[in-house]
Amino acid sequence: MIESQVTASNFVERLLAAVPEIGPVVDEHLADYDGELLLHLLLPDVLRFSTAAFGSGDRVTAARVLALVSAVFEKCDGYVNNAIAVSFVEHVGAFAEETPEFIASWPKPLLDERDRQLNWRPPKQE
Repeated sequence: MIESQVTASNFVERLLAAVPEIGPVVDEHLADYDGELLLHLLLPDVLRFSTAAFGSGDRVTAARVLALVSAVFEKCDGYVNNAIAVSFVEHVGAFAEETPEFIASWPKPLLDERDRQLNWRPPKQE
């Protein structure tokens, strides 16, 4: 799916190619921020979009969003990786619509990151 490294500058292009239905979400984001892409603010919107699609029964669209985010997570620069980890994965579960069934539908790389975050413990002090 992802042939070259994804950066903040080409993330939206990849997202829109995989999920054209998310165009209005991207357009609203760009309008709200004077045309500037703020990935850490866009990704929670992407999460809400996929959650809404899943909740409305449009599992195909939700799966395409999740597949794209997962593929990007595995082949992106550090900035995009951090944005997905912090602003997509870490946000899940905050709202009632983000059901265990929705979370269970996530691709393995996203589930692994969620598990890593949930099981993180600070290093022991000596």
